[in-house]
Amino acid sequence: MEICTPVPPTPQPESKPLVVETEMPVATVDAPVEKPKKKKKKKASYKSMMANMTKCNKNEATIQKEKENLRKVTGGGAFSKIDKI
Repeated sequence: MEICTPVPPTPQPESKPLVVETEMPVATVDAPVEKPKKKKKKKASYKSMMANMTKCNKNEATIQKEKENLRKVTGGGAFSKIDKI
């Protein structure tokens, strides 16, 4: 029987870690920019809404023209009372 002697490990050349030098963009840390908050639109109160709806915003000339146009379409509506036959 032969006796094996241990083999000394073979020296391997030291491998240098692979270093890749790349320029990474450096993020500048500024103060956090706050977005301007939008103000909510205030709802119109019932009182102001009704005041706007009942307010007359047309002048007399346009009102007369609209009335005349309605009379033309509806036939005028000038009837005399008919007596019983």
